[in-house]
Amino acid sequence: LLIQLLCYQGATVWLPDPDAVWVSGLLLQDYSPVEKHLLLELSDGREARYPVGSPSDLPPLANPDILEGENDLTALSFLHEPAVLHNLRVRFLDYSSIYTYCGIVLVAINPYEQLPIYGEEVIDAYSGQDAADMEPHIFSVAEEAYRTMTREENNQSIIISGESGSGKTVSAKFTMRYFAVVGGASQQTTVEERVLASNPIMESIGNAKTTRNDNSSRFGKYIEIGFGRNGDIIGANMRTYLLEKSRVVFQASAERNYHIFYQLCASRALPEMRSLKLDAPERFRYTSRGGEMHIPGTDDLLDLERTCNALTVLGNRTELFRILAAVLHLGNVDIQASGRTSEPLAVFSKLLGVEGPQVAHWLCHRRLAVGGEALVKPVSGQQALEARDALAKHIYGQLFTWTVRRLNSALRAHREPARSFIGVLDIYGFETFDRNSFEQFCINYANEKLQQQFNRHVFHLEQEEYVREELSWSRIEFSDNQQCLNLLEGQLGVFDLLDEECRMPKGSDESWVLKLYDQHLSSKRHPHFQKPRMSNGAFVILHFADAVQYECDGFLGKNRDTVFEELVNVLKASQVGTWNQVGFNLFRRSLQMLMDALDGTTPHYVRCIKPNDLKEAFTFDPRRTVQQLRACGVLETIRISAAGFPSRWTYEEFFSRYRLLLRGLRGQEHAGASCRQALPGLIPDPDQYCFGKTKVFFRAGQVALLERLRAERLRVAAVIAQSRVRGWLARIRHSRIRRATVTVQRYCRGAAARRLALTLRYTKAALVIQKTHRMVVVRQMFLTLRQAAVTIQAFTRGTSARFRYRLLVAERAAVLLQARVRAWLARRTYRRVRAAVVFTQCCARRRAARRALMKLKTEARSVEKFRELNKGMEVKLMQLQLRADQEVGEGSSITVTILSSIHALKLCLLACVQAREAAALKETLHAERQAASAELEALRATVQKLGSQKREKPRPCTVTSEKEAEERRRAEEKAAQEILQLTQLTHTHTHTQTRTQELAMFTVPLLRSLSLSLSLRGADLRADGALPLPPGLPASVLFLCVRQADCSGDQTHARALCAAAVTAVKAALKRCFKVDRLLFQSLNSGEVVPLASDLGDSMRALSDLRIQAYQQLLSVAERRLQNIIVPALLESENITGLSGSAGKPGPSRKRAGSDPRAAAVGGDARTMSAVLRELGALHAALSRQDLPPALMEQAFSQLSYLISASAFNSLLLRKDMCCWSRGMQIRYNVSLLEEWLRGRGLQAGGAAAALEHLIQAVQLLQAGKKSDRDAQALVQSCTALSSQQIVKILTLYTPQSDLEERVSLNFIRTVQGHLKGRSEGPTPQLLMDVRRVFPVTFPYSPPAVLHAEQLVIPESLRISFLRRV
Repeated sequence: LLIQLLCYQGATVWLPDPDAVWVSGLLLQDYSPVEKHLLLELSDGREARYPVGSPSDLPPLANPDILEGENDLTALSFLHEPAVLHNLRVRFLDYSSIYTYCGIVLVAINPYEQLPIYGEEVIDAYSGQDAADMEPHIFSVAEEAYRTMTREENNQSIIISGESGSGKTVSAKFTMRYFAVVGGASQQTTVEERVLASNPIMESIGNAKTTRNDNSSRFGKYIEIGFGRNGDIIGANMRTYLLEKSRVVFQASAERNYHIFYQLCASRALPEMRSLKLDAPERFRYTSRGGEMHIPGTDDLLDLERTCNALTVLGNRTELFRILAAVLHLGNVDIQASGRTSEPLAVFSKLLGVEGPQVAHWLCHRRLAVGGEALVKPVSGQQALEARDALAKHIYGQLFTWTVRRLNSALRAHREPARSFIGVLDIYGFETFDRNSFEQFCINYANEKLQQQFNRHVFHLEQEEYVREELSWSRIEFSDNQQCLNLLEGQLGVFDLLDEECRMPKGSDESWVLKLYDQHLSSKRHPHFQKPRMSNGAFVILHFADAVQYECDGFLGKNRDTVFEELVNVLKASQVGTWNQVGFNLFRRSLQMLMDALDGTTPHYVRCIKPNDLKEAFTFDPRRTVQQLRACGVLETIRISAAGFPSRWTYEEFFSRYRLLLRGLRGQEHAGASCRQALPGLIPDPDQYCFGKTKVFFRAGQVALLERLRAERLRVAAVIAQSRVRGWLARIRHSRIRRATVTVQRYCRGAAARRLALTLRYTKAALVIQKTHRMVVVRQMFLTLRQAAVTIQAFTRGTSARFRYRLLVAERAAVLLQARVRAWLARRTYRRVRAAVVFTQCCARRRAARRALMKLKTEARSVEKFRELNKGMEVKLMQLQLRADQEVGEGSSITVTILSSIHALKLCLLACVQAREAAALKETLHAERQAASAELEALRATVQKLGSQKREKPRPCTVTSEKEAEERRRAEEKAAQEILQLTQLTHTHTHTQTRTQELAMFTVPLLRSLSLSLSLRGADLRADGALPLPPGLPASVLFLCVRQADCSGDQTHARALCAAAVTAVKAALKRCFKVDRLLFQSLNSGEVVPLASDLGDSMRALSDLRIQAYQQLLSVAERRLQNIIVPALLESENITGLSGSAGKPGPSRKRAGSDPRAAAVGGDARTMSAVLRELGALHAALSRQDLPPALMEQAFSQLSYLISASAFNSLLLRKDMCCWSRGMQIRYNVSLLEEWLRGRGLQAGGAAAALEHLIQAVQLLQAGKKSDRDAQALVQSCTALSSQQIVKILTLYTPQSDLEERVSLNFIRTVQGHLKGRSEGPTPQLLMDVRRVFPVTFPYSPPAVLHAEQLVIPESLRISFLRRV
């Protein structure tokens, strides 16, 4: 009846299709039971007629558009195969989302492409969040298991299954990586590293290339990761199942052996591998049978390096490589007809340390026990080859088991047992090939067991929900595969008959199959057993997923796994001690142990899907996908959910969505009563819904019916509103037309009158124009004639005047030429006379100058005259030198300066005496004498002034340090031996004065302030006692003490004091976990002042401590903010009534009490006021300690980045947050934070810029998303967001009300086209790195001169050993 009501014109249905499995069709007419066909329009535009014999033959209905792309399949209104397939295809191809929930199952589709969704920033985003709030992800399943384990202290398990190539191994690796990051040990142990290092080891020895997957796991593994009391990893244990040992000796076409063999062959040139005598893989029989030697895109040599790095946990890897090389050489052993073996046997024997003849003998012979006697019997060549292959498989199987045991020993790092564990099961999925053998039989048997456990668990959870809500329900029936399991493992079942046949001396595969036919076909036909029509050596098992035909060849041999006892004894006597540590457990027993372990845990399911067989990125093959959905149990989950009440809403959600259909009480507080009162009128059949304590439950399809009723109610309301609006618009239009008609008539009459007046005006104007025109023509003619007469007269007069002018010019030029010639002749005569007179004068003067020069040279050779003139000055200089030698003490440096000046003056005088020019010598000597006299007077005054100052004040110290005495002695020797240049003397004098003044400036206040006792090293720096002190007081006290020790010359005690201060600060930092204490340490750890002592190490240690305190301060602040950022910015609703209008239908995935964020925080603990309160407390503490504003801006810039990154990452992973109304809420919350930063002047330091990513993401949610202009505006405005982030937000955008529209795929493609021209980094990340730390710069401000009188030291510091002097 429900389907008949919903099959109306315009509804969408699903039709079966041989290629696409299901195609959509649009009904072109309403369904009528009378008609036998439905008229449909297919998705490609073709019309079709679908036959309908009865209402039960109606095609499946499509879900409403609002549910398209839902992240949980159980939230769909219609739960059937086409709806599941379509939803997965939309999410995978249109939204690029590879993960989808199906109740408690996570469906993971292999994208065959590296996606940036597994970084540490993604782990941080999922850590601590509820799975129901986040987008589906493998980390979400891991987080739910981890939080449930830590909260309830129950063991958990994550079961990952799927076909080969579907991504099981990768999903398991990411799961263990998540546990290693979130549950990292507090100590610096290598437990997490060992857990992760086990992956490359097991991949190399247990994975191989198949036709379906380049890295297929050929074994199943179950890893139990143990956790301690604090949730940290303390160990792990691994169990393996059903290693495919037959691959060691045989590979199908286009397949490879295990990776480790090819890695060893690729590294044969390495020094450590030469003793193994390896060769190319083409030369070994066991690595060349598949014909595939290399995998495109992989490097076997590089993979071996990673394997070797991981093998360090095993210790002796050389022994492992020797055994593997021996297996390769064993495969090249040829058995000749005479029974002799080939050369590779010698290499095999040498590598394993066994006797070659013994191995050769027992490969070709077999010991039989006959009548109590042992007989040795030769075997055929084929049997010898089978014995060789069996030995190779046995060696590799034992080596694999030994490796797993060594790994388990290395993973048990702690002796104490784990408090709880999480098991990760990476096991093969259901397999069916063209030829299925014993391995596929065991794999499918294991999947049968797991499917039974899965069905019962899903059924249990479904019933548990009904009991919790106190529903009156009947038992849900679901398909159980117990009959198939009884066929396999029951009495006289397949396994029972197989074991019985293996015990028979002459048992064979053919006789075993005949027994199966007799038991399950002839005597009593089993519903899950069939016989192929064309074969007597095969049988068919009807599994839960599909019917599989098994070929019986090799079943008995593989089940026995027979190796001759003599060969095993030879291996036990070898030098390789591996064989005695290994045992063999039957597959059935280990599988039963696995099922017992899973039954004792809370399971979480991950189903991996292979979308296509071509391994192409984001290519969806619906036939392959449906086949896997049927095999992995996803559709079974849908069937169980559909059998009960799959759609469930809280009363508040139902009231918010369907308040249009409800009557009676309209308040949100009466939502339950309104639902109970209105639903019987909306859905007549009471069996289609049920009321619980907090939820209302619906059967499949009822939500679609309610959506139709809601849409019909909205349509009726819209028609009424449209009719009223259209009538109002018509009346307005009529009045406007009437007013317009009157206006047009008025304007027409006025226009006619104005046209008549204009005609009269034009007639009068024409007459005036004619008159004026005639007058202008006659006047122009008169003016032209007059102008012509005047022109002719002017030209005639000009010609006459120019003729007269040329005659005058020619006459004047002749006169000028005559005058110039006469003047030139006169000047030539004058120059000749002057030259002769000058030559005569020059000859006379030259002769007189030569005579005067000879006279001056004679006088310059006698120097005695000048020495007599300078004798008095030298006596005065010697007296001044003697007085300077008697000065000691503080004026020693000045004395050296005076001596140097005296010698420099002597040098100048001697240089002046030796001058060649007499006149220049006299002038220079006179100037130097005056300058020397002036400088001597100035130096004499300086010496007298220093002497008076020395007599007035007492000397600070009567003992001159050795360093000063040495400097004075060296200066005197240097002054006596050589003469310095005057410029160097001036520079030295200036530097000495500067150093003396600096020393005096720091020494005098310190001598008056403090005297340090040598017992300061025993002082205890306590942050608690220093918090109420004035800012900077502890640093000031420490600085004065260090300065006093430095000025006293006691460098040892100064260094000891600094070391004690550094040690005390380190100890205080270890104990500090509060913001105020860390502020005290970060503020008082970094004042650095130049000292005379060598305290470089202490200064560097203090700088490191300052950075450590700053980072620890931010770490504490981030820890306090981390848990409230996302609830405050994204979930809190400060604008009331904005997002509560009409919510989208959605499932509730939360189990009872599964919310990890407990409601222990009350009040406004998750609102913006809590965030601002934390920031305000930090800012108050920073201000109280007088932290520099630049450092404060850097700290809040780091915290703003953390807030923005955490909220932004959560926004990208939560589909329910990507809507217009939620964007408005988030923008308002961000504006509160911006206002807080502006109010405290912190926006200029980068704190406001750190919020840009979040602001632009919110703007993207609020902007229009329809036209190409909107796309261009989005690309231009979202400059801080990467292309991946923009596309991710657009794909996640989900309308939450009827007023919003879904973002079309064409618009997303348009945005991607505009984003192609963007220049971004090499590898743009989807999420922001919340662990990013900005570099910090500590501003340096020179400290002022400190005085002890200005410091008030309280008694609580207990530093009474400091005293003032």
